[in-house]
Amino acid sequence: MPKIWTTCLVAAALPFLSGCLTSAARNAPEPLSDRAAALRGSITPTNSVKLSPTAEQRALLAQYQALQFGSVGQAVPWESDGFKGEITPTQLYRIGSQDCRGYTHVITRGSSKVRQVGSACRTGADLWTPVA
Repeated sequence: MPKIWTTCLVAAALPFLSGCLTSAARNAPEPLSDRAAALRGSITPTNSVKLSPTAEQRALLAQYQALQFGSVGQAVPWESDGFKGEITPTQLYRIGSQDCRGYTHVITRGSSKVRQVGSACRTGADLWTPVA
């Protein structure tokens, strides 16, 4: 009989414990892969929006996700350090032997909103290089 109560107690506590773990993980920076790092320089700082290192890291990961796997017109959101953003990819197009893709990146912090438009081309091992 005690085993049943222990099992019930653990099962009841899991939702609360997992909430703590996921909120802590949400605030920790994700490792920046070489593929996402190749996009550095594609997010231009402005007077109203200059991303923190963690926010830039999240933005680059979302940008890679949008370029590599995103559906046309479907925004890939990210959030970090009071910043929010959405990267919306366009249709793939080909220049020579490279696949390229445009995107719109909207970054928001408080009442400041910046819209950036760019393009990137896929090279070699699924690396995307900013071109505009």
